[in-house]
Amino acid sequence: MTRLKNTLLPANLRPALTILCLLGIFFFSTVTALRGQQDVTKSALRILVRDTQGRALPGADCLLFRSPNLESAELSAITDDRGVATFPTIAPATYTLRIETKGFETLIRRNVTVAETGLTTIELSLTVATVTETVTVALPVDEATTVQAGSSTPAGSLQRRELQRLPLATARVDQALPLIPGVVRSSTGEISIEGASEQQSALLINGLNAADPASGNFRLNLPVDSVESVQVFQHPYTAEYGAFIGGVTAVETRRGGEHWKFEFNDFLPDLRFKGGHVVGVAEDTPRLSFNGPLIKDHVFLSQSLSYNIAKQPVRGLGFPTNETKTESQSYFSQFDMILSSRHTQTFTFGYFPQRDQFVNLDFFRPQPVTPNYKQKDFVFSVRDHYQLREGLLQSAFSFKRFNADVWAQGEEEQTLTPTVEQGSYFAAQSRHSHRLELFEVYAAPAKKFLRVEHEIKVGFDFNSVGNDLNYAARPVNILRQDGTLAEQIVFRGVRPVTTSNREYVGFAQDRLRVRSNLSFDLGIRFEDQRIANESNFAPRAGFAWSPFKSDRTVLRSGVGVFYDKVPLNIRSFARYPSRTVTRFAADGLTILDSHHFFNVLVDTPPIEPLDFRRKIVGDVGFVPENVKWNIQLDQIVTSRLDLRANLTSSRTDHIYIVNPELDFRGRSGIVLRSAGQASYRALELTARLRLAHKDQFFVSYVRSHARGDLNDFNSYFGDFGAPVIRTNQYSNLPFDVPNRLLAWGTISLPHRITIAPIFEARTGFPFSIRDEEQNFVGPRNSDQTRFPAFVSLDAELAKEFQVTKKYGVRLSVRSFNLSDHFNPRDVHANTADPHFRQFFAPYHRFFSGGFDIIF
Repeated sequence: MTRLKNTLLPANLRPALTILCLLGIFFFSTVTALRGQQDVTKSALRILVRDTQGRALPGADCLLFRSPNLESAELSAITDDRGVATFPTIAPATYTLRIETKGFETLIRRNVTVAETGLTTIELSLTVATVTETVTVALPVDEATTVQAGSSTPAGSLQRRELQRLPLATARVDQALPLIPGVVRSSTGEISIEGASEQQSALLINGLNAADPASGNFRLNLPVDSVESVQVFQHPYTAEYGAFIGGVTAVETRRGGEHWKFEFNDFLPDLRFKGGHVVGVAEDTPRLSFNGPLIKDHVFLSQSLSYNIAKQPVRGLGFPTNETKTESQSYFSQFDMILSSRHTQTFTFGYFPQRDQFVNLDFFRPQPVTPNYKQKDFVFSVRDHYQLREGLLQSAFSFKRFNADVWAQGEEEQTLTPTVEQGSYFAAQSRHSHRLELFEVYAAPAKKFLRVEHEIKVGFDFNSVGNDLNYAARPVNILRQDGTLAEQIVFRGVRPVTTSNREYVGFAQDRLRVRSNLSFDLGIRFEDQRIANESNFAPRAGFAWSPFKSDRTVLRSGVGVFYDKVPLNIRSFARYPSRTVTRFAADGLTILDSHHFFNVLVDTPPIEPLDFRRKIVGDVGFVPENVKWNIQLDQIVTSRLDLRANLTSSRTDHIYIVNPELDFRGRSGIVLRSAGQASYRALELTARLRLAHKDQFFVSYVRSHARGDLNDFNSYFGDFGAPVIRTNQYSNLPFDVPNRLLAWGTISLPHRITIAPIFEARTGFPFSIRDEEQNFVGPRNSDQTRFPAFVSLDAELAKEFQVTKKYGVRLSVRSFNLSDHFNPRDVHANTADPHFRQFFAPYHRFFSGGFDIIF
């Protein structure tokens, strides 16, 4: 087929023209819809409440909330003898509905949309509460714990109210993710979900891909004031989720409210004290957020702005060369428009520049050897929700541009010794990437067929990504303890790399409600990634079953196949600089051998070089493939206590692994294959305690084991790659934590005082031992080489003051590692180091404060 080339418009202007055209379409539809609202009549809502047998329930309390957290009911009504509650005059919007009556489980239904004109009618059924010998208890049944929620429920969920009150190091969403069972922050600061690396998981903001287009890193700088909720799914069996083998982090942003609200948080800086004297500012993180109606009942704005400058001291080094420096800004705007009772649109704009100086600073890598990092992240999205007959059609478009630069402090060669690194960081890179995504999904209304209720959802997702990369590397020297040269690595070839990929996805899923206490999820997902010319089908299936009439006990289970995204950096591997490795004798002068290693990308079995325009030879896949299953039991014990037990298992094949080979088809090569494997098994036990004032407290214990091949591509060719590549091993992964106990929550005390503690106790991370020539000694990351157990208690104590009727002030004190437990950051892991196997550089107890203005 002949392809026509567009020569009328420069390629760099096409994305901008696409955005302008889409904006024009949405603007035209918005103006047209708003013009048609001049003759709007009053809206009304009617609620029909029944039991599971279809009988009317009189006397049920129906409460409507604007806030999904069920704070301050806006309207209320009681059902009559026919089980009908009516709200004759109500503003058209989306509400959360709570229905409760004696003898029945309390029902919470979110996303109840009231039509702009006429009467909106909904019908709901309540299940009978469990009856004990002396008392009937009505329990609040959240959607995530019911059979109706299906087989895929989040491993954890965080609301904006909790995010703002917890003692987080910085007021960003990613800082709160490790509070969820199964989510761990590794020693390098990256997020690991279900044993997978950050690049192997998916980040969604309002349902759209938000990760770095080239590497897959989260790089999430969204301020907490912009966030409504955060959910982490470890095993989502619904087919709309894909492009991951770890887990999914789904962030929903905050829309504007019916009344204007302003918050000015943390505008007072934390001072830096040295020797009893103030020496500049240690940290300053002012945040401003406001939201409200631009046009009453039609257009709403939510705006957040934040600035962060932080100078973080690193234990083990002396002032002033012991600090990393970060400066970042966040701008996020959201416009929500109610065009009609059936039609809403949402526009979001985000800009997140950041600059980090002295990245990965520690005792072994002092400031002159560390790299610097700079990024500019811009994202624009449009979402359109239209009620098509009784179903819901969701259309979305997003455009993301992500630029990143990594550079060294100087021009010297990097030198590795058994005790400390010298010179300058060896690599520099500059990349400019982008992603354009189109997402369409239709959720059909629930219909009965063959006496089974079906909830069908179909959709497609299109992603077009591109990356321009410039990568350069300087020589690296390895010195022995006596100062003699053991090895030298010299890189050759600096070529610009341009890569692109298009991904076509289609999915269909059906939730079958066989009975009120039994539902099945069936789904299929088709993925075609042009970068690998490989098409894959990913089937998923699961069920949710309650053995009793109520949802107090729910058993869930599922199994699914998942495929990861192919990072653009993988595609460009052959164009990275090649290297010449020369080894020297004990005198540091006599050459033992010298080999030039080319970068080679091959099939899983090393037979032929990979051709990206043909199918992989044989039945061997190139895209990482994951198969996972789980069994989960949810139990509501009392109105205040929920329990969960979850057993999960996951296995991944075709992970991208690099390995040095002296004889690869007659020459030496750094060989990249999709031949790696990884496995994860875990048992999770979680308790949720509901307290007064809508507070919650969580306690979880996770017993897990994460193993896999260690020479993953990102460790050596990511943003902060390592220069020395040794033979791959299969062992414990760097973020393997066999035992982890976590407890956290928010507690309201009298006199408007709140306390939010976080307690964590876990097994230490594993580490590897090297000799003086930087060769690994024994098994890497073995159970015999681990950091000591990590124990930490953090807390935030806050009090609110009502200054005037309109203005309030919130003062807070945050404390970290209150127990002052010995949590070492570093270990002498080189056999030639005089302090071999000594742990050091712990973070001691420290405090910080906050000052917020609420009006």
